[in-house]
Amino acid sequence: MFIKGLSLRNFRNYPELTICFNKGINILIGENAQGKTNLLEAIHFIHSLQSFRTQEEKSLISISFKDALLSAEAERGGSIINVSAFLDDKGKRVKLNGKKIGKTSEFLSRLFAITFSPDDLFLIKDLPSERRRYFDRAILPHSPSYLKTSARYDSILEHRNRLLKDIRDAKKGADTGSLTPWDEQLIEEGTRILLKRYQFVGQIKPFLEKIFQAISKSSKRPILIYETQLLPPPEALSSRGESDIADEIKGIFRLSLAEKRKEELRYGHTLAGPHRDDFQFLIDDQRAKTTASQGQHRMIILSLKLSEAALYKEAFAEYPVLLLDDVFSELDEIRAEALIEQIHDMNIEQVFITASKKESIPSSSKGCSFYLIKEGAVKPYNS
Repeated sequence: MFIKGLSLRNFRNYPELTICFNKGINILIGENAQGKTNLLEAIHFIHSLQSFRTQEEKSLISISFKDALLSAEAERGGSIINVSAFLDDKGKRVKLNGKKIGKTSEFLSRLFAITFSPDDLFLIKDLPSERRRYFDRAILPHSPSYLKTSARYDSILEHRNRLLKDIRDAKKGADTGSLTPWDEQLIEEGTRILLKRYQFVGQIKPFLEKIFQAISKSSKRPILIYETQLLPPPEALSSRGESDIADEIKGIFRLSLAEKRKEELRYGHTLAGPHRDDFQFLIDDQRAKTTASQGQHRMIILSLKLSEAALYKEAFAEYPVLLLDDVFSELDEIRAEALIEQIHDMNIEQVFITASKKESIPSSSKGCSFYLIKEGAVKPYNS
């Protein structure tokens, strides 16, 4: 898939913009605060209907204006897809091929982009909740029903926590027997989440190791681990089918809730379930959070993004659009060259990369398309 053209009106620092893009690697060059990341954000938005920088969509509208419009023409599998998103103080209204869509879920399977931002580097050291949120989003294109499963789980968890507090506070009608139906619902939906997370980590691991070693020019081995107390031992997982594993997870989950019941009633919240789990990155069996350098953190996250793209290609027979913001700023020449070579080797259909100067771009970028961005204006850059 690739985006052929993009039009913006009153988006960030772009009062008016219409531009066509090429397949392959598109490099957006400009000094700070000229609009490079804003343009990348617009491309990301048109693929996902959300920003990778903010949850406040009003901030996407240019200062002193009441609304903004983004529209694009994309191609996927030989079919043309036209998307437009109108933003104002009432929210966003989206059209797909001229027809209004009511739910974001109706759009998610049409276009997809994977974005690297310098903020992603905090993923390794961030709170477990941020890592859970990141990987839950990464699972979505491979399992659209996962969104509803997660929403159901969150709702059940909220009700169960409220009931635990009511029992603790001896509110009328609240007793431990009333926990049973909520336990079973929590176990049912939680097991689905656990299985999807476990499967996703298993699928992406081989890509992560291969790509990390290629772009870091290192023999060190990165490992992604899903940390949970609710999975059977590894030897049991490797020899059983999904249905048997699910049954065993439910048994472990049920036992864990029973064991923690007194403690849960004391604190008033649920102490077992996928909402307590974490994802960890290792390099050669050492936790990256505490032992890896900042450069290795960058290599891990870049490898993760490229691995997500590779896994998407394996599932859907085409790559998503890849967006890399300020990716060369802390890479030495060898690793910057290795990154471009890896992108070429993967043959990703369309990539967007931002950079402050053309001199910072690796020499292996020959054949790429360059664009100069200055004060919200974009033009081809050939010099």
